[in-house]
Amino acid sequence: MAEEATTEKQQIQPLILKGKGDERHSFRIPAEACNLLSDFNGDVSAPDGEHIEISDNIIRYLKGLPKGITMAQRSNFLPPTALFYEDTWRRRSIGFLSGENFSFENEKQLLLSWTGPFNQGLVLDLGTSTGFYARALAGAEKSAEVVAIDISEPMLSEAKKRCIADGVSLYLLKADVSELPFYGNSAGLIVCGGSLNEFSNPEKALYEAKRVLSPDGRLFMMHLLRADTFAGKMAQKASEAGGISFWTESESEQLFSRAGFEIERRLKMGVVMFSLLKPV
Repeated sequence: MAEEATTEKQQIQPLILKGKGDERHSFRIPAEACNLLSDFNGDVSAPDGEHIEISDNIIRYLKGLPKGITMAQRSNFLPPTALFYEDTWRRRSIGFLSGENFSFENEKQLLLSWTGPFNQGLVLDLGTSTGFYARALAGAEKSAEVVAIDISEPMLSEAKKRCIADGVSLYLLKADVSELPFYGNSAGLIVCGGSLNEFSNPEKALYEAKRVLSPDGRLFMMHLLRADTFAGKMAQKASEAGGISFWTESESEQLFSRAGFEIERRLKMGVVMFSLLKPV
């Protein structure tokens, strides 16, 4: 199964990333980098001399850490966090936080039903962690260029292992979502599953998503709302000390609107909110 998926992925065009200095000089990432069954290593240079390293298929566009990284984000750099994140927390999080019987498979089906069919084109998963959304989308549409983006190499390394286990291939990109290395109007679909609350600058990340998204593209978003129970408020207050943000439903609508989006579809379950956004 993995071999078959990888063969199909090799038909994808090389990934084009925006130049770091002069934006007229782009990076051309070989399509072989998304063949995760075979380790890909090397340097890719732009015509102006800038270069980026690819190590074990991880495209290191971002060197080091972005400015203003929060304590919550720093925890994602610990290998044990990456190893246990998906199975011990993420898989059960929606049901736990919403208080409803909503499984990992339910979330996957919601993602695919709201975003599909998206056919060919560039698909970005912002703050991918271990790549749950990216893997689901890559498995659903073999011809799409799916890019799993995170600042944590341990998370991207774990995402690679899970992609291989699921028989899907995609690009793994170490980059800052508040400075996406893509040209304007280049992506047909952008998704973000729960990471918006953890971004150090969520509004700038949304502005970047709007810039990169094509006029007829969509942004699928899952984020957490501000709790209205005493226990929930206390738990979120502790999380806010680590740099995690929460908004009311109205505040999140204003956040999306300021970034240039309007809500096309929305599903609220307790403090969990799923939104399908379109650029305006």
